[in-house]
Amino acid sequence: MYPPRVTDDDIRTLIRELAVGERLPSGALLRAVLKQRFGSPGGVSRIYRLLSKARAKPSVVRHVDPAEVLERELQAMRERAERAEQREETHQSRWAVEVDQLRLKVAGFEPLAQQARRALESVGLLQRQLQAAEARIAMLEQQLIEANGRAGEKR
Repeated sequence: MYPPRVTDDDIRTLIRELAVGERLPSGALLRAVLKQRFGSPGGVSRIYRLLSKARAKPSVVRHVDPAEVLERELQAMRERAERAEQREETHQSRWAVEVDQLRLKVAGFEPLAQQARRALESVGLLQRQLQAAEARIAMLEQQLIEANGRAGEKR
């Protein structure tokens, strides 16, 4: 035997009962209450179709005061500006922390940079000394060759 059928009118009445102000109940809540009261939760698509229709506002035209509209727009703009300010502050804080971390890293590398500069200066000095020694060796080799040549002539 099928469970008793709940009419659309019963469901609409229950939707109005469970609504809090303009806020309609969820489909799950509505189905749970239907199951409790009528022994049947109703079909899912049917429940959500009726909820959707209940959400659709009747097209009642009400006169809206332009000042009220402007007030709402102003309030919305202020809220957006506050959120933008908060995002900007968060952004600035984050980048300030990152810049500070990078400054600390650079400060840690500064002694290494000075050590590298001193090493380069030492390398330059050693290269000049090596060139001078090689020139001296070449000169001494030349003198040795000339001395050997003269000694060979005397024999």
